[in-house]
Amino acid sequence: MPGDAERLPSRCYRATVISGLFFPAYRFGAHGLLRALGCRSFRFRVGAARLKCWRVGPPDGEPWVMLHGLGSVAASWTMLVRELRRECRIVIPELSWLGGSEVPDGALAVRDGVEVVSALIEREFPRRPVTVVGNSLGGWVALRLALLRPELVSRLVLVGPGGYRDQDWEHIERLIRVSTLRDADRLLEAMFVRPPVSERILRHGFRAAFTSKAVTGAIDKMSEDDALTTADLARITVPTALVWGDHDGIFTIDVAERMTAAMPRGVLYRVATAGHIVQWESPRMLVDAVRDFRGRTAPAAPPDPTRPAAGPVASGGAP
Repeated sequence: MPGDAERLPSRCYRATVISGLFFPAYRFGAHGLLRALGCRSFRFRVGAARLKCWRVGPPDGEPWVMLHGLGSVAASWTMLVRELRRECRIVIPELSWLGGSEVPDGALAVRDGVEVVSALIEREFPRRPVTVVGNSLGGWVALRLALLRPELVSRLVLVGPGGYRDQDWEHIERLIRVSTLRDADRLLEAMFVRPPVSERILRHGFRAAFTSKAVTGAIDKMSEDDALTTADLARITVPTALVWGDHDGIFTIDVAERMTAAMPRGVLYRVATAGHIVQWESPRMLVDAVRDFRGRTAPAAPPDPTRPAAGPVASGGAP
């Protein structure tokens, strides 16, 4: 039997080949899904970042921005785009190298993401506060955006968002730092009740994605200073939907309950059939939650430049 030293080059070569085939195919398929829905791509530059972005919907439609999670791409929002594209103007940036963006170290830090998304909103939706959707790391960016640039945000839809300080971050980092297929299997178990495609295929894709610079660069840039406290959440007064899989093994459902309780206008939608990525595993449930949330709330109207600024909005109560 060959020893470990003999097997290692073979494993490394196989992983390199898989990665070399995976990323172009993944990007091609993801972009094809968006184009099939009528999305058109454009490039947007902010500082050293040159993002690939997508837009769809009537120019005067209700403004929405969607932020994908770690190791994911814009096409993760396909089902939600299908639901909203006729009434809403939707813009979706690719936040890492995986989706075809050019960013330092392959990925954006949380505060870099806030800077880039703020500039994107200001260009695409001048003087129009937007509904921001975010999953996982994208949800973390959305929360920070609502704190740092509240005038840009009318509502939040957070799908298993990251960023809440009061949880086991050492455990979370052990899950998302992947090097072997066994690590990928453990991450899959934490993310899904039932993976949407064959685990045999998905585990290789997850290993390729989570060992790429798009993920390792983002993890390396995460800082405790970016985490949100209960007091931070209490300062976010826009209507907020938190959509959470009951079986999320990364950010657990008790975190969802504490975050919702902390947010003055937060409402929790629990999804019994999903783990961390509701939009993959139970997309219909996400669409139903968003439909209900839109029915409960109205997006903020654009400010009237002829009228004096209003006083502070009272917090608390229903969305």
